[in-house]
Amino acid sequence: MKKQNIIFLLLILISLGASAQEKFVHNLSKVPASLNPSFHAFKDKTRIGVLAEFASQSQGTESQHKYAFGSTAFEEYNFQLGLDLFNNNLNNSGYNYTSAALSYMYKLVLPNDWILYPGITGGYSNYRYDFNNLTFQDQINIFTGQISANTIDPITASENIGYLDLGASVLIHNDTNMLLGLSLKHLNRPKISSRQSENNVNLNMLVSGQFGYELDINKYGQAKLPEYSYLYLFNAVSVQGPNTRLDFYQDVILGNFSIGVNEHVNFMENASFSEIGFATSLTLETFEFGLNYRLPFGAEAKQFIPSSLELFLVFDISRFKERRRSNYSRFY
Repeated sequence: MKKQNIIFLLLILISLGASAQEKFVHNLSKVPASLNPSFHAFKDKTRIGVLAEFASQSQGTESQHKYAFGSTAFEEYNFQLGLDLFNNNLNNSGYNYTSAALSYMYKLVLPNDWILYPGITGGYSNYRYDFNNLTFQDQINIFTGQISANTIDPITASENIGYLDLGASVLIHNDTNMLLGLSLKHLNRPKISSRQSENNVNLNMLVSGQFGYELDINKYGQAKLPEYSYLYLFNAVSVQGPNTRLDFYQDVILGNFSIGVNEHVNFMENASFSEIGFATSLTLETFEFGLNYRLPFGAEAKQFIPSSLELFLVFDISRFKERRRSNYSRFY
């Protein structure tokens, strides 16, 4: 592989981090704190959770993202702390992204049973490009197909880009059926330029708004449905530089079981594509397990994104049993 090709690849990866949209969690209606940290404080719960996505590219490269979080409430002081850990990597490509962020949310009780959680977030992120993991042209024997461990190409090196990241968020909700959120990420527009690049590149600020609404679909105790049945609608609009992403979720909760669909529309600078997902989850006492299977929608989308499976597990370890979702409503 020629030097200019390596530099070109590096610049592509840098530009993706600077101007394209970030890696979004697809179980967003279940783990919204991945987009808006103020959701850590929703209903003053203490929770821990993990999430992982697995996807295979057409050329054989496997991509993964992993997300873990924890949150705890300090009720006597009216604040909550949340911790988010995220990792994204492309196997066989040398690309790896890791971030850790700590968030502080303060609780404000408003009139008419509304609660406001403003929050601030500070974190550290790191991009790593390890070209030692790539296979170069002079390593391949075209007659036998064998790959040598040695290469004369000088670009067998690694690149690390680390930066501090700041954010702000707010969540407001009532105790019945409605919530609204707003989050701002990369407020300081951190520099993520490579040593290979002559121009400074800064990460664009990400602005996102969220709206959730829950409808009781078995208000009068119809025998055909479980006692606690709801329709939960969750929408998010995210803008980062010239790119916009729309997320729509429709979840039907039937007691401790839920099933739903989700749609995602991406408007990028030079392209647009859509995705569709099918989700399900099961709640057992203090934990919830679920999955989301995502598919590209349309021929153009298949050129950008692969099909993927995302799994999550969330534990509610709040001190008081009555805070567990005994009636399976998010607002209980």
